[in-house]
Amino acid sequence: MSGTWTPAELAVGDTVRAGALLGTLTAAPADPTTARQASAELGVATSNLAAAEAAEAAAVAAEAEARRSLGRAERLGQAGGVTDEELDRLRTLHEARLREREAAKARVTAAAFARDAARALLPGGGTTVRVTAPAPGVVLRRDEEHARVVGAGTPLLMIGSIGSLELVVDVLSRDAARVPLGARLWFLVGADTTWAHVLRVEPVAHTVRSALGVDEQRVSVIGDIHAPGALGHDFEVRAHLIVGRREGALVLPVGALVRDGEAWRVFTVDDDGRARAEPVQVAARGADDAAVQGIAAGTRVVVYPPEGLADGDRVRARSAAAPRAPR
Repeated sequence: MSGTWTPAELAVGDTVRAGALLGTLTAAPADPTTARQASAELGVATSNLAAAEAAEAAAVAAEAEARRSLGRAERLGQAGGVTDEELDRLRTLHEARLREREAAKARVTAAAFARDAARALLPGGGTTVRVTAPAPGVVLRRDEEHARVVGAGTPLLMIGSIGSLELVVDVLSRDAARVPLGARLWFLVGADTTWAHVLRVEPVAHTVRSALGVDEQRVSVIGDIHAPGALGHDFEVRAHLIVGRREGALVLPVGALVRDGEAWRVFTVDDDGRARAEPVQVAARGADDAAVQGIAAGTRVVVYPPEGLADGDRVRARSAAAPRAPR
Protein backbone atom coordinates (compact mmCIF):
# COMPACT_ATOMS: atom_id res chain seq x y z
CA MET A 1 0.00 0.00 0.00
CA SER A 2 1.03 3.65 -0.36
CA GLY A 3 2.02 5.60 2.72
CA THR A 4 4.84 7.03 4.79
CA TRP A 5 7.58 4.48 5.40
CA THR A 6 9.66 4.83 8.55
CA PRO A 7 12.43 2.18 8.66
CA ALA A 8 13.78 0.66 11.84
CA GLU A 9 17.42 1.11 12.78
CA LEU A 10 18.80 -1.88 10.91
CA ALA A 11 21.88 -2.39 8.75
CA VAL A 12 22.70 -4.97 6.09
CA GLY A 13 23.99 -8.07 7.87
CA ASP A 14 21.94 -7.56 11.05
CA THR A 15 20.19 -10.65 12.40
CA VAL A 16 16.44 -10.34 13.05
CA ARG A 17 14.04 -12.62 14.89
CA ALA A 18 10.61 -13.63 13.65
CA GLY A 19 8.24 -10.80 14.50
CA ALA A 20 11.02 -8.20 14.84
CA LEU A 21 10.02 -4.70 13.76
CA LEU A 22 11.42 -3.77 10.34
CA GLY A 23 9.62 -0.44 10.08
CA THR A 24 6.19 1.20 10.05
CA LEU A 25 3.96 2.26 7.16
CA THR A 26 1.32 4.92 7.75
CA ALA A 27 -1.42 4.88 5.13
CA ALA A 28 -3.01 8.10 3.87
CA PRO A 29 -6.82 8.42 4.38
CA ALA A 30 -8.68 6.94 1.41
CA ASP A 31 -11.15 8.83 -0.81
CA PRO A 32 -14.45 7.08 -1.83
CA THR A 33 -13.07 5.78 -5.12
CA THR A 34 -9.91 4.51 -3.48
CA ALA A 35 -12.00 2.99 -0.70
CA ARG A 36 -14.00 0.91 -3.18
CA GLN A 37 -10.80 -0.19 -4.85
CA ALA A 38 -9.30 -1.04 -1.47
CA SER A 39 -12.37 -3.09 -0.60
CA ALA A 40 -11.97 -5.08 -3.80
CA GLU A 41 -8.26 -5.54 -3.14
CA LEU A 42 -9.08 -6.77 0.35
CA GLY A 43 -11.37 -9.40 -1.17
CA VAL A 44 -8.61 -10.49 -3.55
CA ALA A 45 -6.07 -10.61 -0.72
CA THR A 46 -8.43 -12.66 1.45
CA SER A 47 -8.97 -15.13 -1.41
CA ASN A 48 -5.21 -15.35 -2.02
CA LEU A 49 -4.72 -16.14 1.66
CA ALA A 50 -7.26 -18.95 1.48
CA ALA A 51 -5.55 -20.34 -1.63
CA ALA A 52 -2.14 -20.15 0.07
CA GLU A 53 -3.49 -21.99 3.12
CA ALA A 54 -4.92 -24.72 0.87
CA ALA A 55 -1.57 -25.02 -0.94
CA GLU A 56 0.18 -25.28 2.41
CA ALA A 57 -2.12 -28.10 3.46
CA ALA A 58 -1.34 -29.93 0.20
CA ALA A 59 2.40 -29.40 0.72
CA VAL A 60 2.16 -30.74 4.29
CA ALA A 61 0.37 -33.86 3.01
CA ALA A 62 2.95 -34.37 0.23
CA GLU A 63 5.83 -34.04 2.71
CA ALA A 64 4.18 -36.52 5.08
CA GLU A 65 3.73 -39.04 2.26
CA ALA A 66 7.38 -38.59 1.17
CA ARG A 67 8.49 -39.09 4.79
CA ARG A 68 6.46 -42.30 5.10
CA SER A 69 7.84 -43.61 1.77
CA LEU A 70 11.39 -42.89 2.91
CA GLY A 71 10.76 -44.62 6.24
CA ARG A 72 9.45 -47.75 4.49
CA ALA A 73 12.40 -47.76 2.10
CA GLU A 74 14.92 -47.40 4.92
CA ARG A 75 13.38 -50.36 6.74
CA LEU A 76 13.47 -52.44 3.55
CA GLY A 77 17.01 -51.25 2.85
CA GLN A 78 18.22 -52.82 6.08
CA ALA A 79 17.12 -56.16 4.67
CA GLY A 80 18.63 -55.46 1.26
CA GLY A 81 15.27 -54.96 -0.44
CA VAL A 82 15.99 -51.44 -1.74
CA THR A 83 19.03 -50.18 -3.67
CA ASP A 84 21.18 -47.33 -2.43
CA GLU A 85 20.21 -45.32 -5.53
CA GLU A 86 16.52 -45.62 -4.68
CA LEU A 87 17.19 -44.59 -1.08
CA ASP A 88 19.13 -41.53 -2.29
CA ARG A 89 16.27 -40.64 -4.62
CA LEU A 90 13.68 -40.90 -1.84
CA ARG A 91 15.84 -38.85 0.54
CA THR A 92 16.20 -36.15 -2.09
CA LEU A 93 12.46 -36.27 -2.79
CA HIS A 94 11.66 -35.92 0.91
CA GLU A 95 14.05 -32.99 1.21
CA ALA A 96 12.40 -31.31 -1.78
CA ARG A 97 8.92 -31.84 -0.30
CA LEU A 98 10.16 -30.42 3.02
CA ARG A 99 11.41 -27.30 1.27
CA GLU A 100 8.13 -26.99 -0.62
CA ARG A 101 6.23 -27.17 2.67
CA GLU A 102 8.41 -24.41 4.12
CA ALA A 103 7.88 -22.29 1.01
CA ALA A 104 4.11 -22.82 1.21
CA LYS A 105 4.15 -21.72 4.86
CA ALA A 106 6.05 -18.57 3.89
CA ARG A 107 3.50 -17.83 1.16
CA VAL A 108 0.71 -18.06 3.75
CA THR A 109 2.55 -15.54 5.91
CA ALA A 110 3.05 -13.22 2.93
CA ALA A 111 -0.62 -13.52 1.95
CA ALA A 112 -1.66 -12.66 5.52
CA PHE A 113 0.50 -9.52 5.39
CA ALA A 114 -1.03 -8.58 2.01
CA ARG A 115 -4.51 -8.97 3.50
CA ASP A 116 -3.61 -6.76 6.48
CA ALA A 117 -2.15 -4.14 4.13
CA ALA A 118 -5.35 -4.11 2.03
CA ARG A 119 -7.45 -3.86 5.17
CA ALA A 120 -5.47 -0.79 6.29
CA LEU A 121 -6.53 1.08 3.12
CA LEU A 122 -10.24 0.86 3.90
CA PRO A 123 -12.14 4.02 5.00
CA GLY A 124 -10.82 5.24 8.30
CA GLY A 125 -7.26 4.60 6.98
CA GLY A 126 -4.35 6.64 8.14
CA THR A 127 -3.56 3.86 10.54
CA THR A 128 0.01 2.72 11.08
CA VAL A 129 0.95 -0.80 10.06
CA ARG A 130 3.88 -2.47 11.78
CA VAL A 131 5.96 -4.29 9.19
CA THR A 132 7.58 -7.24 10.96
CA ALA A 133 9.88 -10.08 9.93
CA PRO A 134 7.83 -13.14 8.92
CA ALA A 135 10.73 -15.45 9.82
CA PRO A 136 14.17 -15.24 11.43
CA GLY A 137 16.98 -14.23 9.10
CA VAL A 138 19.60 -11.68 8.11
CA VAL A 139 19.04 -8.28 6.49
CA LEU A 140 20.29 -8.73 2.92
CA ARG A 141 19.24 -5.41 1.40
CA ARG A 142 17.69 -2.07 2.44
CA ASP A 143 15.82 -0.57 -0.50
CA GLU A 144 14.44 2.37 1.50
CA GLU A 145 16.94 3.60 4.07
CA HIS A 146 15.19 6.86 5.03
CA ALA A 147 11.67 7.89 6.00
CA ARG A 148 9.64 8.98 2.98
CA VAL A 149 6.34 8.49 1.15
CA VAL A 150 6.40 5.31 -0.94
CA GLY A 151 3.97 3.92 -3.49
CA ALA A 152 2.17 0.61 -3.30
CA GLY A 153 4.43 -2.28 -4.24
CA THR A 154 7.70 -0.46 -3.47
CA PRO A 155 10.38 -2.88 -2.24
CA LEU A 156 11.36 -1.85 1.28
CA LEU A 157 13.79 -4.41 2.65
CA MET A 158 14.96 -7.98 2.02
CA ILE A 159 15.71 -10.56 4.69
CA GLY A 160 16.74 -14.16 4.21
CA SER A 161 18.13 -17.20 5.98
CA ILE A 162 21.82 -17.51 5.12
CA GLY A 163 21.83 -20.95 6.73
CA SER A 164 19.45 -22.35 4.08
CA LEU A 165 21.12 -21.20 0.87
CA GLU A 166 20.42 -22.98 -2.40
CA LEU A 167 22.72 -23.24 -5.38
CA VAL A 168 21.22 -22.11 -8.71
CA VAL A 169 23.03 -23.29 -11.84
CA ASP A 170 21.80 -22.22 -15.28
CA VAL A 171 22.49 -25.03 -17.75
CA LEU A 172 21.58 -25.38 -21.42
CA SER A 173 18.13 -26.86 -21.86
CA ARG A 174 19.48 -29.79 -23.89
CA ASP A 175 21.76 -30.68 -20.95
CA ALA A 176 19.10 -30.10 -18.30
CA ALA A 177 17.06 -32.97 -19.77
CA ARG A 178 19.85 -35.35 -18.64
CA VAL A 179 20.10 -34.09 -15.05
CA PRO A 180 18.57 -36.55 -12.53
CA LEU A 181 17.34 -35.61 -9.08
CA GLY A 182 20.02 -36.30 -6.50
CA ALA A 183 22.89 -35.74 -8.96
CA ARG A 184 26.01 -34.30 -7.36
CA LEU A 185 27.17 -30.74 -8.03
CA TRP A 186 30.78 -29.79 -7.37
CA PHE A 187 31.51 -26.08 -7.16
CA LEU A 188 34.32 -23.74 -6.20
CA VAL A 189 34.05 -21.23 -3.35
CA GLY A 190 37.23 -19.20 -3.68
CA ALA A 191 39.97 -21.81 -3.58
CA ASP A 192 37.83 -24.41 -1.77
CA THR A 193 35.70 -27.11 -3.37
CA THR A 194 32.41 -28.23 -1.88
CA TRP A 195 29.34 -30.01 -3.20
CA ALA A 196 25.56 -30.03 -3.37
CA HIS A 197 22.78 -32.40 -4.41
CA VAL A 198 20.25 -31.54 -7.11
CA LEU A 199 16.90 -30.85 -5.43
CA ARG A 200 14.93 -29.99 -8.54
CA VAL A 201 15.22 -29.07 -12.21
CA GLU A 202 12.82 -26.27 -13.04
CA PRO A 203 10.32 -27.23 -15.79
CA VAL A 204 10.65 -23.92 -17.68
CA ALA A 205 13.56 -22.40 -19.57
CA HIS A 206 14.58 -18.75 -19.88
CA THR A 207 16.56 -16.94 -22.55
CA VAL A 208 20.10 -15.83 -21.72
CA ARG A 209 22.40 -13.95 -24.08
CA SER A 210 25.88 -15.47 -24.07
CA ALA A 211 29.15 -13.56 -24.14
CA LEU A 212 29.21 -14.13 -27.91
CA GLY A 213 25.80 -12.47 -28.32
CA VAL A 214 23.93 -15.74 -28.92
CA ASP A 215 20.52 -16.26 -27.31
CA GLU A 216 20.50 -19.56 -25.41
CA GLN A 217 17.69 -21.42 -23.65
CA ARG A 218 18.81 -22.20 -20.14
CA VAL A 219 17.18 -24.05 -17.24
CA SER A 220 17.80 -23.41 -13.54
CA VAL A 221 19.05 -26.48 -11.66
CA ILE A 222 18.57 -26.04 -7.90
CA GLY A 223 21.04 -27.69 -5.53
CA ASP A 224 21.03 -28.24 -1.76
CA ILE A 225 24.43 -27.07 -0.50
CA HIS A 226 26.24 -29.55 1.76
CA ALA A 227 28.46 -26.98 3.53
CA PRO A 228 27.73 -23.31 2.66
CA GLY A 229 30.89 -22.08 4.39
CA ALA A 230 31.45 -18.40 3.62
CA LEU A 231 28.80 -18.24 0.88
CA GLY A 232 26.18 -15.51 0.89
CA HIS A 233 23.13 -14.44 -1.09
CA ASP A 234 23.77 -13.92 -4.85
CA PHE A 235 27.40 -15.07 -4.62
CA GLU A 236 28.87 -16.37 -7.88
CA VAL A 237 30.42 -19.84 -8.03
CA ARG A 238 31.81 -22.12 -10.73
CA ALA A 239 29.92 -25.42 -10.77
CA HIS A 240 30.49 -28.86 -12.29
CA LEU A 241 27.42 -31.08 -12.64
CA ILE A 242 27.93 -34.84 -12.73
CA VAL A 243 25.17 -36.53 -14.75
CA GLY A 244 26.92 -39.87 -15.23
CA ARG A 245 30.09 -41.75 -14.38
CA ARG A 246 31.96 -44.37 -16.41
CA GLU A 247 35.07 -46.03 -15.01
CA GLY A 248 37.91 -46.46 -17.51
CA ALA A 249 36.11 -44.58 -20.29
CA LEU A 250 38.06 -43.62 -23.41
CA VAL A 251 37.86 -39.82 -23.67
CA LEU A 252 38.62 -37.56 -26.63
CA PRO A 253 37.88 -33.87 -27.41
CA VAL A 254 34.42 -33.23 -28.82
CA GLY A 255 36.13 -31.25 -31.60
CA ALA A 256 37.27 -34.57 -33.06
CA LEU A 257 33.69 -35.82 -33.60
CA VAL A 258 32.21 -35.52 -37.10
CA ARG A 259 28.56 -36.17 -37.95
CA ASP A 260 27.94 -39.04 -40.39
CA GLY A 261 24.17 -39.02 -40.87
CA GLU A 262 22.77 -40.24 -37.58
CA ALA A 263 26.12 -41.69 -36.51
CA TRP A 264 29.51 -40.28 -35.56
CA ARG A 265 33.01 -40.76 -36.92
CA VAL A 266 36.50 -39.47 -36.25
CA PHE A 267 39.55 -39.07 -38.44
CA THR A 268 42.42 -41.09 -37.05
CA VAL A 269 46.02 -40.74 -38.25
CA ASP A 270 47.90 -43.87 -39.33
CA ASP A 271 51.67 -44.45 -39.25
CA ASP A 272 52.03 -42.99 -42.76
CA GLY A 273 50.47 -39.68 -41.66
CA ARG A 274 47.20 -40.24 -43.54
CA ALA A 275 43.70 -39.59 -42.20
CA ARG A 276 41.39 -42.58 -41.81
CA ALA A 277 37.64 -42.15 -41.20
CA GLU A 278 36.63 -44.45 -38.35
CA PRO A 279 33.06 -44.90 -37.01
CA VAL A 280 32.67 -44.50 -33.24
CA GLN A 281 29.86 -44.80 -30.74
CA VAL A 282 29.42 -41.84 -28.37
CA ALA A 283 28.62 -43.18 -24.89
CA ALA A 284 28.49 -39.79 -23.16
CA ARG A 285 29.23 -36.21 -24.12
CA GLY A 286 30.11 -33.08 -22.18
CA ALA A 287 30.99 -29.53 -23.13
CA ASP A 288 34.65 -30.34 -23.91
CA ASP A 289 35.08 -34.12 -23.95
CA ALA A 290 33.22 -37.20 -25.11
CA ALA A 291 33.43 -40.84 -24.00
CA VAL A 292 33.56 -43.05 -27.10
CA GLN A 293 33.85 -46.66 -28.18
CA GLY A 294 35.27 -47.99 -31.43
CA ILE A 295 38.90 -46.85 -31.35
CA ALA A 296 41.85 -47.87 -29.22
CA ALA A 297 43.47 -45.82 -26.47
CA GLY A 298 46.50 -43.89 -27.71
CA THR A 299 45.13 -43.44 -31.25
CA ARG A 300 45.96 -40.07 -32.81
CA VAL A 301 42.88 -38.16 -34.00
CA VAL A 302 42.29 -34.98 -35.97
CA VAL A 303 40.64 -32.22 -33.90
CA TYR A 304 38.35 -29.82 -35.80
CA PRO A 305 38.97 -31.45 -39.20
CA PRO A 306 38.33 -29.19 -42.23
CA GLU A 307 35.25 -29.95 -44.35
CA GLY A 308 37.32 -31.05 -47.31
CA LEU A 309 39.26 -33.70 -45.38
CA ALA A 310 38.70 -37.17 -46.87
CA ASP A 311 39.77 -40.69 -46.04
CA GLY A 312 43.38 -41.19 -47.15
CA ASP A 313 44.39 -37.51 -47.19
CA ARG A 314 47.80 -36.74 -45.77
CA VAL A 315 47.76 -34.69 -42.54
CA ARG A 316 50.41 -33.03 -40.42
CA ALA A 317 50.34 -32.18 -36.74
CA ARG A 318 50.58 -28.48 -35.93
CA SER A 319 52.15 -29.08 -32.52
CA ALA A 320 52.69 -31.96 -30.15
CA ALA A 321 50.03 -32.14 -27.46
CA ALA A 322 50.62 -33.46 -23.98
CA PRO A 323 48.92 -36.83 -23.28
CA ARG A 324 45.52 -36.51 -21.58
CA ALA A 325 45.01 -38.09 -18.17
CA PRO A 326 42.40 -40.89 -18.07
CA ARG A 327 38.98 -39.96 -16.57
